[in-house]
This record gives sequence, structure tokens and C-alpha cells, in this order.
Amino acid sequence: MFDPTDVEWAIATRVQGDKDVIIIPGARAKPLDPSLPVTPPGVVPTGAKVGIDATIGEGIPPERFERIAYAYAERAKIADYVKGKADAAPKAAGHDEKHAAQLAGRILKLIEAEPKYYQEIAEHFGEYEFQAVARALGKLHADEKLWQDARGRICLKGSRFAAKPPKPGDEVTQ
Repeated sequence: MFDPTDVEWAIATRVQGDKDVIIIPGARAKPLDPSLPVTPPGVVPTGAKVGIDATIGEGIPPERFERIAYAYAERAKIADYVKGKADAAPKAAGHDEKHAAQLAGRILKLIEAEPKYYQEIAEHFGEYEFQAVARALGKLHADEKLWQDARGRICLKGSRFAAKPPKPGDEVTQ
């Protein structure tokens, strides 16, 4: 992994500071490091080194660390807005239970065939206000119709995609 963004993502999503950060004091250092104390000529400087283990732990499914995308990330470019771009007004879905239930039904149909990440649902219903989609998803949660698959995508509770919750006494690997 050589892309700095990928390295930052791995550190942000896979590192527990108390377990995965290693500090080695008194390690050989480069004389050009300006943070080291001045040493007499011929003396090898030493300093602390830091190691970070951002690998996926043994026994943890790699799918748990699948990189997510953000809704509208490809459409929202700051430079476009600085130049005066304006978004079309989103469709208001109404603020009542009837409209939330209608949109919730459409969301259920979307995820019946295949689980979706929130970002995919938001993009699919991008013509609606954010609040309308959030309200519909909230209704589905309150009605206990939603679950997640093993990768963290939203699916129907009890569907063939649904991750199985651990049973009491089962060991949970983190």
C-alpha cells in the first residue's frame, strides 16, 4: 500500500491505539533528524521509532473493512460551487407519515433484491430531500424491518442476506 489516502484509511479503520501502536525507544536514528538532541561527532544518535499495525486481524472477515463511498461525492466538487454551480431543488416528499411510508416502501423494494449501503440508497433516491430519505429509513428501523448483511450493507431483516446475530455465549472476534 503506497497511496497516502489508502494508508490513512487503513489507520483510521483498523488501528486500536492501545494494541496496534508500538513505540521503540533508543533506536538508531539518522543524524539529519532535526528533532534529535545534538550529539558529539562520531556518536550515533538514537531516538524513538513508532510502528503502526494497520493490518486486518486474523479471523476477521476482510469484508468488514471494505471501503465505503460517500453519497454524492462524485457530484459535489467545491470548485464547481465556487464558480456558481447551483443544485436543482430536491423533491420534497412531505413531512407526514403517509409520504414517509410510501418512500419506505420504495426503499424496501430496492433492497429486496440486493443489500445496499446507505450511500447507494441516498444516490438512488437523490431526487428527494435528505430528510425525506432519512425519515423513511427511520420508519423502517422503527418498524424493525431493516438489518445488515455481513459487509454492513442495509438489507431486510430475516432475508437470505441478513447477517446472523451472535447467540448468547458466542465469542465475538474484534
